[in-house]
Amino acid sequence: MQNPLLRRTVAQLARGLDLAFKGTALNPPRRFVRASRAERLDHEGRLRALSLIASFYGRPEFLSTQNALLPRPAAVLPEQTRVRSYAERGEVIDLRWPSAFEPLWTRVAVEAHVAALPDAEQQALGFTPGAVDLSRFGIDRSGELRDKYLRARANQTAQARWFRHAGGPRPCVVLIHGYLAGNYLIEERLWPIKRLFQSGLDVVISVLPLHGPRRAESRGYLPPAFPSSDPRFTIEGFRQVVFDHRALFDFLRLTGVDALGVMGMSLGAYSAALLATVERDLRFAVPLVPLAAIEDFAHESGRMVGSSAEQALQRDALARAHAPISPFSRPSLIPASHVITVAGEADHVTGIEQAKKLAQHFGGQLSVFHGGHLLQAGLDAALEPVWRLLAEFATSRSS
Repeated sequence: MQNPLLRRTVAQLARGLDLAFKGTALNPPRRFVRASRAERLDHEGRLRALSLIASFYGRPEFLSTQNALLPRPAAVLPEQTRVRSYAERGEVIDLRWPSAFEPLWTRVAVEAHVAALPDAEQQALGFTPGAVDLSRFGIDRSGELRDKYLRARANQTAQARWFRHAGGPRPCVVLIHGYLAGNYLIEERLWPIKRLFQSGLDVVISVLPLHGPRRAESRGYLPPAFPSSDPRFTIEGFRQVVFDHRALFDFLRLTGVDALGVMGMSLGAYSAALLATVERDLRFAVPLVPLAAIEDFAHESGRMVGSSAEQALQRDALARAHAPISPFSRPSLIPASHVITVAGEADHVTGIEQAKKLAQHFGGQLSVFHGGHLLQAGLDAALEPVWRLLAEFATSRSS
C-alpha cells in the first residue's frame, strides 16, 4: 500500500479494532466477570504465590528440552476420519488421539518439593521448616489444580486436521491457531492453506488445549480456560501444548515426513516459538503477530495491583514463574535463517515490541506489515520472505 493517507487510515482502523477486542474479549470490564482466586490476591499474596510457583516449576533441570516438565509422550496412532477430497489428488483427514497429559502440580508433589528444600529456602517461601502448609497461599480453596485441569473431558482428546497429498509423504507445516480460535471451518479461511498445499506442502491444523472442540464443557460462553490468570494453569496448558504436539510430530514422522515446521498466530505463535526451543527436528518456524512475554502483556493490560513499583515487582515475579515455558528461556534449536517473525506495525493486542524481542532472541528475520493484530492489512507482502523460506522445503519431496 503506497498511499500514505490510506495507509494511516488503515493503521488507525486496525488500532481501534485491536483496542476494542483487547478491552472486551481479552480484558472485559470487571463488572462483567468474577475475579479469579489468583486475581483476588493482594500484592503480598501474589508475590508469595508466584515465588512458590517459580520454585516448583523453575527447577534448573526443567530448563532442558526434555524432562519431567516437558516429557515426550508414548507413540500414538490417531483415529483417522476422511472428511473430503481436497484440490487435485488430495484429501482432508481428521486426527483424534487420547492425550495422556498429566498436570505436574499436585498438593502432594508441591509439599514434597518444599520439604526437600533447605530450611533457609523454606523460610524464604514463607514456610516453617518441617511444617509445610499450602492453605495459607489462598489459591487452591476450590480443589486440587490437577482435578480442575482434567475436569474438561473434551480436552483429553487431542485433535488435528490434515490436508494430505496423495502419492506418499510430503514436507509438512503445522499451523497453530490463536486464542479463542480452533474451529476448523474458521481456521481454513484464516490461513493460506490452499497456497501452502499447492506449493507442495502437506498442511496440518492443530487444536490447542481447551480450545475449539477441546473446550471445557462447563465454560459455556466464557472464553477458554487457557491461558489463565492462575500462572499454574497457564504453565500446565503450555506443557500440554508441547506434549500433544510432540505426539503429533512423532506420528507425522512415522508416516514418512522428514521436513516438518510450524507456523503460529498470536497465542499459537507463542506455542510455535516455544516448540522451536525444545523440538530438535523442526526445520522452520514462523511466529505471526506473536504473544511472546506473558508478563508484559498482563502488565500492559492492567492485570497487576497496587502502586507502580508493586506492579513492576509482580511483573518480574510473573516472568520468573513463567520462565520454564517461556520461549526466551532456551536458545532456538532451528537455524536463525529458518525462523521468520511476522508483525503488524499497528498491532495493539500483543504489540510489535514483543515480536521484535522474539526475533532478536531467535536471531532471525523480522518481517513487518502496516496493519494490526486483527486487521492484517499488508500481510501478503510481509509473507513473501516466508514463501521463499518454505519453497526450500516444498520443492524437495520426502523420500
